[in-house]
Amino acid sequence: MIFQTFPQKQFQGKYCLSPFVMIEVTVSGEVRMCGCGAWMPTTIGNLKETTLVDMLQSELASRIRQSIIDGSYTFCDEKSCGVISNNSLNTIDTLPPEILALLDDATKFIMPHHISFQGDSTCNLSCPSCRTHIIKTPPEQKQQQIELGKILADNLFSVPSNKKIKLETSGAGEVFASQMLMNFINSIDIEKFPNLELDIGTNGLMCEKNWHRISKQHNAINKITVSIDASEADTYEKLRRGGKWPALLNAMNFLKEQKQRYNFLLHTRLIVQQQNYKEMHSFYNLCQTWDVDTVEYSRVTNWGTWTFMEYNFHDVFTSDHPEYALAKIELDKVKQLPNVWFAGL
Repeated sequence: MIFQTFPQKQFQGKYCLSPFVMIEVTVSGEVRMCGCGAWMPTTIGNLKETTLVDMLQSELASRIRQSIIDGSYTFCDEKSCGVISNNSLNTIDTLPPEILALLDDATKFIMPHHISFQGDSTCNLSCPSCRTHIIKTPPEQKQQQIELGKILADNLFSVPSNKKIKLETSGAGEVFASQMLMNFINSIDIEKFPNLELDIGTNGLMCEKNWHRISKQHNAINKITVSIDASEADTYEKLRRGGKWPALLNAMNFLKEQKQRYNFLLHTRLIVQQQNYKEMHSFYNLCQTWDVDTVEYSRVTNWGTWTFMEYNFHDVFTSDHPEYALAKIELDKVKQLPNVWFAGL
């Protein structure tokens, strides 16, 4: 279990919905009450050891909800959180009624309907900001992953429901490279969960070849977010190690066609770092040719692949970075554009 707190904030009267409606399940079964480990590192338990209900009624879960209710946000890192960066916190007037009813007692909770499942770190790329090598699931771990998927299904998809359920996959790896995630997505009976919304995170390169593998769920797709990190071929092939620029262009044209066919949202993402910050604006322009709905910009995070010194070189938005002022100019340009989203910037 991970436990980490941050300095108290003064967000009284501002409410994040995530700890009330959302969980993230990691590759090891750990559960967070937020969709991003960088935003809220603390975990409330492990699905392999206890039920989700027991986790949500625990003292730690109550403390996390209380930190939102009282505005202290002591479990949240406001420097990286995209909800805070984009001024997307709710006010008392915009809270859904079912959340408003929970504010008088932090021990009260509802079952989450927004699930981020990061159940497999398998990926066809080895991006330097994420990992040092290609990760494929060893045979001895595949059965464990299958069991984790079954546990999650038993906790959340055992009883048919017509309520809206949002399922996100996968920030930990490539969903189209994961047999387990493909099987898990397809195991959900749309007839029993007619209001399922599927949000897919991907690098895009395997989408066309594997699109048929989620054919039963095409109409449930709400959003596809493609991590690209560049607007030029050389930069792309350095930062998305193992990817080829022509293949990425083909993939985006394919997804543009599928978006028009199935009417889902198409997002793109650029993890801003020293090697690509000068491409922030050209990336936005390129994305317009693919009919992208929202262009996302996120500050680079060190996931343990870099030393402290290496990370400080790549994180151009560290205030003492020699290119910080230039990076701020580029950021200000795109912050004026429509349909953009930022995390940690």
